[in-house]
Amino acid sequence: MTAPAFPPLGLGCAKMGSFNNPSTLGDSVALIRLALDLGVSLLDTANIYGQGDSERAIGRALRGQRHRAQVVTKAGNAFSAKMRLMRPLKPLLRAVLARRQMGAAVTAQRAGAMRTDWSQAGLLRELDGSLRRLRSDHVDAFLLHSPDAATIARGEAVGALAEAKRSGRARLVGIACDDLAGLDAALASEVTEVLELPWDVIAAIAEDARGAAIRARGIPVIAREVLRFQPGVDAAAAVRRAHASPLVTTTLIGSRQPERVRALAASIGDHSQGDRA
Repeated sequence: MTAPAFPPLGLGCAKMGSFNNPSTLGDSVALIRLALDLGVSLLDTANIYGQGDSERAIGRALRGQRHRAQVVTKAGNAFSAKMRLMRPLKPLLRAVLARRQMGAAVTAQRAGAMRTDWSQAGLLRELDGSLRRLRSDHVDAFLLHSPDAATIARGEAVGALAEAKRSGRARLVGIACDDLAGLDAALASEVTEVLELPWDVIAAIAEDARGAAIRARGIPVIAREVLRFQPGVDAAAAVRRAHASPLVTTTLIGSRQPERVRALAASIGDHSQGDRA
């Protein structure tokens, strides 16, 4: 199975299907298809995004055209049974929450309802669930979703990555890290083939040994939160800066608005990699 060549731009699909997103499943499908038409052909999701509805939207959008996108999903986090039972009620709850301006309260409650499962069996079970929702027999990359350094070092979760690749369910495997300690643990593992990093971590390692190790190993880096960690910087300029980084393979742009996706995709012109410093 040939490993994917990741594109310069990807669509962050974290908000698709969430309680705080008024967009319908059809809106999300249309947005994904627009992104693909614009050359934004990496789709970044996770088992928990929209309680699985993000992956369902991707599966529907790619029906009959799976070859058009590189799909990256993540696992390790899960919702409580209570939050899972609320999923069918989302259309009604969205309207109520919007009227009462309670989106922030739901987000806080959701964070408190999270649990983790880093066991090999649990991670592979979640991957199988993701594949069903994505309507695919594989993902282009399967990542651990924000584990701490100790979880990575213990090895069981990393073993799940190795099995996901061995079985053909993932073409590449890796880790979405939140901080330098997690990144150090990820780089200590030979299994790590892909990294997803927030922009503040990327900026911090650009000139140090970690950055050099990533480049030497040829590890693709997916950059997330490039707007959040460049406050005061115009969105298009923030995307261009991330795109120009020699460490970054793919820059994620996330939006519910088609015109914003168009504008951010246009911000790096023809998406060529030749303009990097």
